[in-house]
Amino acid sequence: MGEGRPLADGLDETSNMIFSPGQWLDTFIPGLPKAGGFTITSTPSEARPSSQIPPFLELAVQNSNNPPAKWFSRPQEEILGKQLVVRVGGSFTWPPPTLDAAKIDRLVLIAGGVGINPLISIFSHLIRTGRYPKEVHFVYATKTTSELDPHSILFLTRLMDLVGIASDPGITLSLYLTGTGEDGMLDDGRLPNRTFARRITELDLVRALDGFKENIYGAEHDRQGTVCYVCGPQKMTDEFVGFLGQQPGMAKERVLCEKWW
Repeated sequence: MGEGRPLADGLDETSNMIFSPGQWLDTFIPGLPKAGGFTITSTPSEARPSSQIPPFLELAVQNSNNPPAKWFSRPQEEILGKQLVVRVGGSFTWPPPTLDAAKIDRLVLIAGGVGINPLISIFSHLIRTGRYPKEVHFVYATKTTSELDPHSILFLTRLMDLVGIASDPGITLSLYLTGTGEDGMLDDGRLPNRTFARRITELDLVRALDGFKENIYGAEHDRQGTVCYVCGPQKMTDEFVGFLGQQPGMAKERVLCEKWW
């Protein structure tokens, strides 16, 4: 998993590529001894042939010296038309493999930095299919600059578009930015209404668990249908997973994480 330009990789029109939102792709490139693992940031429906657009996979490819990543960074004319062997993997997916999705009424997606990669696939799939829990709360923390350009923040404009498409009060987006040179709530028309110039706190996590409203029957009851997905740097992931799993009404099996490091 890595940060970089999302790369749309075309599929054969007759392909039957099957994967779950949140999975990665092991990519075997001719001439390279080891496969490269890249998170799939597109949705399963986009990998199926349709009358509108050719099928494709969008991968998050890091700008690095990793040989598979460098291969994808070559000029288009050098890689277009090349056939690759690929293998899908990963269990950090929607629907969750160990839970009954029908019993989930509040889904909290928590991303830190490039940890957004699998979660953008999950969120996109939920919104575009229209089949999602009663509430979905996306909590996204990342670094930026004082310019606050939404186009420079990985997948932010897509997230905002999806929230707009849903037009559902049960779908929320909270953005936490560091590196802005400011502090507190940010009032910028280009950014989500809930944008803060600080890190995510434990209180922020508790508020997301409760759907940003007061519990009616108490946390033990009201959180029974709440499930969290966490993906980010190791320290953040470990701390958030430990904290969320210990909250009243929560259980460790309802706090899922991807340890990609």
